[in-house]
Amino acid sequence: MLSWIFGKSEQRVERAQLGDMISFAWKRLRQDGDIIPEKRAKEFGCEIQKAQNALTANEPELKKTGERLADAYQRSFPPQSYPSWRENGDVILVALVVAMAVRAFFLQPFKIPTGSMQPTLNGIIVRAATPQDNTWWNRAISRPIFGERVFRFVAESDCAADSVRVRAVKFPPLHYGGSHGFFNIFPSEATEISAGSATYTLPVELAKFQQDMHFFPSQPFRKGDVILNCVIQTGDQLFVDRFTYNFRKPARGDVFVFETKDIISEQMTHRGDFFIKRLAGVPGDTLRIEEGDLYINGSVVKTPPGFLRVMSMQDGYHGYANRGSLGDAKQAVTMQKLEYFALGDNSYNSLDSRYWGPVPYHAIVGRGFFVYWPFTRHYGRVE
Repeated sequence: MLSWIFGKSEQRVERAQLGDMISFAWKRLRQDGDIIPEKRAKEFGCEIQKAQNALTANEPELKKTGERLADAYQRSFPPQSYPSWRENGDVILVALVVAMAVRAFFLQPFKIPTGSMQPTLNGIIVRAATPQDNTWWNRAISRPIFGERVFRFVAESDCAADSVRVRAVKFPPLHYGGSHGFFNIFPSEATEISAGSATYTLPVELAKFQQDMHFFPSQPFRKGDVILNCVIQTGDQLFVDRFTYNFRKPARGDVFVFETKDIISEQMTHRGDFFIKRLAGVPGDTLRIEEGDLYINGSVVKTPPGFLRVMSMQDGYHGYANRGSLGDAKQAVTMQKLEYFALGDNSYNSLDSRYWGPVPYHAIVGRGFFVYWPFTRHYGRVE
């Protein structure tokens, strides 16, 4: 009696298991049948149908029927080599696609290349190192937090003065994103210092390095002498909002990013690069500069606060300078349809629309949104 009861129970378990196997096999065949050879797909379909018929007819030996179906499944869909690698690859690919979509339509990383927006935004800064800069603990925290890196070059051998050379080293541009590549994230030029048989490289353009450090070696060096001891602080890195301007026009006072390839002027020496400036004039505006103040349509500009900071001549700001097309208080420029006037907050050291004219609307990429690194006082929203 007990054997009959347990026998019936075991048969019900086999039927249930075979039913689940058949359901899963049909599902897999419908899902992936097009990626295996047609002949193999037909054979697997026949095996599934045989198992279905056996289950319907309540044939004996359902366990063997299930084993035959499992063998057919293994032949049709053999296990993949390194399946975890494949899954991880799929995840990485999806993440890259999402990242590219975000970059293309929403947020684009951008590195400030110059000091034309200082002190609102910093470009790369090179300065002489102090004793504190050379301590191990300062080196450990300064680079990840403040973006500062110490470069200390010591002569490896005696070298005459005429053997110390400084030159620019060019790198192939990594497009998309102007000649500096990827919105200035990857540089196209570095500074190389040669002293005897040793060579040292600095991740900064030669003109910027010479401007900040005035490094023109004219003396010989003996082995162990310090040739250069400096700190390079990376430019502010921020996200550019590429989304907002799809729904509204660029507004006066916005800090905005634009491409320069279609700005035709002899003064545009970096055509093809991406610049970041403050938008001072929109279509229809007439601009002039008088005694450090910016006049728009006949009145001193009152808003937004970015203009007022520049005109305050405090906290590192020096007012607006009469240069180029705004060379004196009587000179004025008027923006035509789809033209925008760009000014750097560091007006005395900024090549902007005063020199090479207005920015066409189609060249505008987006507005500066958020400084994400380094973690200095500039960290946060851009205003």
